[in-house]
Amino acid sequence: MAAPRRTAAERKREAQEEAQRQARRSVRVGTVGVAVLFLSGVGAWLAPDFVFAFIGGMVVGIVLLLAAFFMVRGSVLFFKGEDQTKIY
Repeated sequence: MAAPRRTAAERKREAQEEAQRQARRSVRVGTVGVAVLFLSGVGAWLAPDFVFAFIGGMVVGIVLLLAAFFMVRGSVLFFKGEDQTKIY
């Protein structure tokens, strides 16, 4: 049996819900990145013997923050109503 056809309003609602889910996921990843970055900085200050391990943790925190920014880019463009295929 063929799947029922969806209306434009249903497709738009699903796209908006997906953009909201992506934005929430990005917030979670960014929060973890900030926490890792902060805790690595505190750890490097409290235990300078393990500074290289904490610097590695800082790098992981920065990578998580960058990933969060790139994840949210598509949903921000969706909410602004711009074309997501533009390359700046």
